[in-house]
Amino acid sequence: MKFERLFEPIDIRGFLLRNRITMSAMPTGFSCTKGYVTRKMVSYYARRAKGGASLIVVEGSGVEEKGKIYSSQLMASDDTYLSGLNELAEGIKKNGAFAVLQLQHGGRFAMGSNPMSASVVSFTCPCTGREIVPVSMTEDDINATITSFTNAAVLAKQAGFDMIEINGGYGHLLSQFLSPKTNKRNDKYGGSLEGRMKLPLDIIESIREELGDSLPIGYQLMADELLADGFSLNEARTFTRKLEESGVAYLTVTCGTPESFFNGDGLFAMRSPEGGTSQISKDIKGEVSIPVFATGKVTNVQMVEDILASGNADALALDRALFCDPDLPVKARSEKINDIIECVSCANCNDRVMKGLGADCTVNPRVGRKSEEINAGLFVKKKVLIAGSGPGGIVAALTASERGHDVTLLEKGPKLGGHLKAAPKAPGKTPWIKLLDYLSNQLKETRVDVKMECAIDEEYLKNNLPDVLVIGTGVKLKKITVPVSEGREVDGPGAVLFGKKEPRENNVIIGAGFIGSEIAECIGEKGKKATIIEKLASVAQDMDLVNRTILLRKLDEYGVQFYLNSRLLEITKDEVIIEDDTGKRVEIKADLVINASGFNPANDFYPKAKDLVNEVHLIGDAKLPRNIHDAVHEGYQIGLNI
Repeated sequence: MKFERLFEPIDIRGFLLRNRITMSAMPTGFSCTKGYVTRKMVSYYARRAKGGASLIVVEGSGVEEKGKIYSSQLMASDDTYLSGLNELAEGIKKNGAFAVLQLQHGGRFAMGSNPMSASVVSFTCPCTGREIVPVSMTEDDINATITSFTNAAVLAKQAGFDMIEINGGYGHLLSQFLSPKTNKRNDKYGGSLEGRMKLPLDIIESIREELGDSLPIGYQLMADELLADGFSLNEARTFTRKLEESGVAYLTVTCGTPESFFNGDGLFAMRSPEGGTSQISKDIKGEVSIPVFATGKVTNVQMVEDILASGNADALALDRALFCDPDLPVKARSEKINDIIECVSCANCNDRVMKGLGADCTVNPRVGRKSEEINAGLFVKKKVLIAGSGPGGIVAALTASERGHDVTLLEKGPKLGGHLKAAPKAPGKTPWIKLLDYLSNQLKETRVDVKMECAIDEEYLKNNLPDVLVIGTGVKLKKITVPVSEGREVDGPGAVLFGKKEPRENNVIIGAGFIGSEIAECIGEKGKKATIIEKLASVAQDMDLVNRTILLRKLDEYGVQFYLNSRLLEITKDEVIIEDDTGKRVEIKADLVINASGFNPANDFYPKAKDLVNEVHLIGDAKLPRNIHDAVHEGYQIGLNI
């Protein structure tokens, strides 16, 4: 077998895991606003168990209302949640995995204006810009929180969960007590490491006093805060040994908090390095004899095998990799590697949860629906013609074909992908190649008739009349409407991104959406000056929060200059002339001008097509210029609806 280590069983306190792929706790926002389990949540977790993961850690459930982090967070704070949690646990176990409930308290990241923490240490979240000023917990507050964790553990046991996991990572309450940066207390819960680690150890002791050895306890460990004055690996070594002494059954190793998530290339962004916590897990593993799970950004199944083979971890706790493809373990066992849908770390899933929406997946549009299966039973088989092989067109073709339709896909150029071909060219965006490769490989395995260098027109349509026509022909660049001096070139976004032109000394980009901003980064990387002109007040507002935060830091690092709330007046031979946000006329030296002001749909053929075909759909950018996520989801929905 190709993945020998991956499929070795591993024992955790008498629970024999069928392989070394576990699912780590990942927020989905699938519960209702009061924190109750929903049918969607039950289906979602059962599906990941069915896909072959050996142990499923259900997302952090709030142990008390004061610790709730977002409105649709799962809760385990009283008996009213019992029946839903029972259904959740049973759905996981019936599909062959062990069920674990993570218990969580947000501390200073909890909702509301006065969240609790170890100490009054203010903080501005770099991702949301939210200013957080917590209140210091009294000893009564601490005792109440210990009781809340204990009661939640009892509830998990009653609900049928095999184990619990205590959330001690990612900057939440217990890591706030551990960190000298956020814990300035001078009582028994602060000061030395012994004091700072007292709260998590007291919680474990309280749970074990109540439940004994009947419910194994895992601990999600912050092994390094990744801040100069924060909780360090050296302290984590000591704490880890104390956790084992306290009776913890396994450790899931994490790093960082929201204060450090976005340093450098970040931990979870598209540009962040692969491997997650596999290196630091090795250090933790050297301190204890209990199983140690690595987590973080690990999206490739071969990397999972390599980490296990290196001995750096006993198992991998995957989140987005299994969110994206629940069948990753099954596909790996059968060595169908090209069929694995790999996460591209676009952070859309996280972004939606932070915005109060349920998570879904850019590259797998089935995730987050009531069912992730396609009903292949058809009443009427139809002849479907899809014009355009962008992500929306390909997904529509794959979905309609899977349902049994006769599908033809046209691509006017020599390569598949539409604007998806351009996406990996931007700095830090190479993971988009994985989506293009996956879609291309899937087309080869289907009955879809792909015709390259074949554009849709009236003659083709009359000679190949379909029952349904789907138009996904992309976009065309908006034209500059101000005066442009004769002979002055204004290039499109691809000029620099595709390497057709090298940046000059002074480069002006018109448009501060994500495309214009990424072009500015590309120019800044090469040591050249970039200036962005934008009529609106914000930069890259059309990006997710995680990748946008890192991009903005890069633009600041490269000294990119912005003129926001500004109006373009004229482009001369040597300058771009604008009216800035004060109404002042500004002349900006410009050796190279890039038009990144936006796109219009390329759907000129749509009116004619409607005269020839009874059922015509526009999808993706041909309907309205948006992003890859929207194109993929729209293509999937059209494929289901036909």
